[in-house]
Amino acid sequence: MKRVLKLICALLIAVTFFGCSKKVDVSGKYYLLRIDAENDPVTEETMKELRDLGYEFSLTLNSDGTGEMLAMNEKMELTYDLEKGTAVIDGMEESFRYENGQILIEDSGGTLVFAKEQ
Repeated sequence: MKRVLKLICALLIAVTFFGCSKKVDVSGKYYLLRIDAENDPVTEETMKELRDLGYEFSLTLNSDGTGEMLAMNEKMELTYDLEKGTAVIDGMEESFRYENGQILIEDSGGTLVFAKEQ
């Protein structure tokens, strides 16, 4: 009897623990805030100037792990996996993470920092 109660308690703890873990929903539209690069960074001010000139740099993420990136109005299809920390953009795998409400995409040239559109 004690063994059955211990098993039931262990199951309840496991269900409670795993049932409370939340997946982060990153779906939505983001704009390129800045590019953090050692050699040639692009500031938030420069990105705003480019947007004002009509150049769109954005990221649209769907809840099913798909999306698209627009860079200078050129569309690129993508898939992403937050748990693995990767995104495949136009066939190239990049580091992908969500941090402090921003999407960070890293490659050897630097980090693209996207902020959610308000």
